[in-house]
Amino acid sequence: MDRTVPSEVIEQWIVHLRRQRSRALDAIWLIEKGASLHDGRNGVPTSDATARWLSEQQQVVTDVDLLLQSYESINA
Repeated sequence: MDRTVPSEVIEQWIVHLRRQRSRALDAIWLIEKGASLHDGRNGVPTSDATARWLSEQQQVVTDVDLLLQSYESINA
C-alpha cells in the first residue's frame, strides 16, 4: 500500500537522524578519550559496558549514514 508522507514529516525524521548520529559520535569520542560506562544496580557498577556501548554507537552511525545516503539519493 502506497501512502503519501508529508515532506515536513520527512524533514523532521532527517533532523532526528542527524541528532542521533551526532549524539552517537559524541559518545564514541568520549569513549575513545577514556570514558567508561558500567552496568550496575543501585549505583554500584557490576560490569563494564564500554565495549558494548561503543559497538552500539558505531552501529547507530553506520545505520544513520545509510539512511541519510538513501534520502539524499532520492532528493538529488
